Amino acid sequence: MPTIRMEQVTKTYPGRAYATTAVRDIDLVVEQGEFLFLVGSRGAGKSTLLDLIAGTVKPDRGRIYLDDKEVTAMTKTQSDKIRTCIGRVGQNSFLKRNETVYNNLSSERRVMGFFKKRVLDMTLADKALAIVGMPGSGNQFPRDLTTPECRRILVAKAIQTSPAILLLDDFTARLDEDTTGDMLYLLNELNRKGTTIFMATNSSYVVNSQRRRVVTLADGMIVGDVQKGRYGYIG
Repeated sequence: MPTIRMEQVTKTYPGRAYATTAVRDIDLVVEQGEFLFLVGSRGAGKSTLLDLIAGTVKPDRGRIYLDDKEVTAMTKTQSDKIRTCIGRVGQNSFLKRNETVYNNLSSERRVMGFFKKRVLDMTLADKALAIVGMPGSGNQFPRDLTTPECRRILVAKAIQTSPAILLLDDFTARLDEDTTGDMLYLLNELNRKGTTIFMATNSSYVVNSQRRRVVTLADGMIVGDVQKGRYGYIG
């Protein structure tokens, strides 16, 4: 399983009036098997940092490594291949309510380099659904499921290829404490089995209930990095 290493990573987005630097000079190492919370106010750069790790955006400056492989220096094809070890549930991830769970878990893959085809590995899908506590739900529709059940399906979609790293952006937002507790139990089980969990959140309840490593961002910079931390404590 890979270690994530970021060296002097900066990402700036252009704007009509002026550019916005979302993350600035980030130095960060996340060892394999860690469970880390990324916290900070809205606009602090949490989502951008996850985007950079996931490879959905490229840094303007700096280097990102998975183990000793510098993914920022790779071609897109090379980078896409190595990043298959990463699963993600983004802030705007959603399920298609009128398609079956199986259809939602299928992925678009380029076939023969010419077009994309939706592909579903039933064995992997059923295994992932069982892991998240939703066995036998493949033929159900998200419109008939509860919000917590849909969150579990999103995790199943992210882990069905057994990624070594799971990135979660504001995953427990708008969930009650009981449901949040269930989600955290699921994530802890995945982490116990070796998955690196990297979770961005604004919930002090989530962070304080777990006492894991807490990295705090402010204005795109790391201002705190505390083992067994609490929300708002920067050391």
